[in-house]
Amino acid sequence: MDRFISNRAPRRLLLIFLIMLALSCGISYFSAKKCADIIVSEQIKAELSAVGGGKFTGAPEESSVAEGEAILEKYSISRELPPAAMHSYGMVRKTVFSLMFGLLAGVSLLWFVISVREVMAIFRDLEKLRNDCIKAAYDTQTAITLYGEDLGTVHRVCESAEKLVECMRNTSFKLSREQEFLRNFLTDLSHQIKTALAVVRLNTDMLSELDDLPAERRDKLSDEVQLNLDGMESLVIEAIKLAKLDTNTVEYRMEVHRISDVFALAVKRISPLLRKRNIRINAELPEDISLVCDKGWLCEAIENIIKNSADHSECTEITAELTKNPIMTTLAISDNGKGIPQEEIPKLFDRFSKKSQDSSMYSSGLGMSIAQKIVRGNNGEIFVYSEVGKGTRFEFVFITSGSSGR
Repeated sequence: MDRFISNRAPRRLLLIFLIMLALSCGISYFSAKKCADIIVSEQIKAELSAVGGGKFTGAPEESSVAEGEAILEKYSISRELPPAAMHSYGMVRKTVFSLMFGLLAGVSLLWFVISVREVMAIFRDLEKLRNDCIKAAYDTQTAITLYGEDLGTVHRVCESAEKLVECMRNTSFKLSREQEFLRNFLTDLSHQIKTALAVVRLNTDMLSELDDLPAERRDKLSDEVQLNLDGMESLVIEAIKLAKLDTNTVEYRMEVHRISDVFALAVKRISPLLRKRNIRINAELPEDISLVCDKGWLCEAIENIIKNSADHSECTEITAELTKNPIMTTLAISDNGKGIPQEEIPKLFDRFSKKSQDSSMYSSGLGMSIAQKIVRGNNGEIFVYSEVGKGTRFEFVFITSGSSGR
């Protein structure tokens, strides 16, 4: 109750009620005077009519009133006599005032009671809504009850609060998923780095403690240290790229580029690895097919796919094909490697999903996930088709738009 009294709305209602009472008193006072004047004036006429031999009740006759005035003229009594001079004037005025003020005050009181009840009911609902919101702030599973009438303001406020709580639930769910991802990602990342650090530490200890190491053995240990350091650098760089892609902070520069030029740039950047693995590239792509894309990032995605085939498929040849129809543009990259089991394909784009036994960290395990996010950021999708013993085919599919035609 204290909360309602301490609010301004009930105090305002009370102030309005007092003002209405004051107005009722003023209106009743002046109205009572006017009514008393009329009533007593009619009473004077009736009495004059009775003195003049006319009827006392009903409408007095003008002739009887005139005769009554003639009879009472010596007493200065006529219809022009001020009503206030009559002994009954005060009682009539008081009676009219009491009735009128009582009626107006009763109406004002009724309005005040109904208004206060409605306001208090709204405040009770708002207090309940407040308690629900406080509970929901600490427990997102708390439901918001819809108080008030269906089309009332309180009901609409409750609906808005329910939508807000639903947004909080979704945000909380996304945050929990992101926390789980971050925990797993950091665990996998630290594991990858620890593996490389263990090799670096072991080789460094051997180089520093064994003075009689042959030059050939020393060079091999140094090469392994350098290789693992390069791997860690690559892993950190790709982790930063993936973090930028995950948080949507990458700003793609979407321009029209020939897909053959993008593919050629990717092959050029990865050509040292291809020469080292003796892998041949077969790619005679049409030069008249263009795409609205970010050339640098799409080149990164193509490079990661080719690198994945070079690292893990044991292939000797990689083939690229480029086709276009009125609906979509497709860049297919195929290898003749060992293929991927069907049950492993859904995991292919997961972070650190590589099955390589290469402990020197040629591959970070992030490239495929990065490639998928880049292609999706360029309004495309990657599809994988593979058969064990025959190879794997990656298809970059982009929906054809008006600005990316031939």
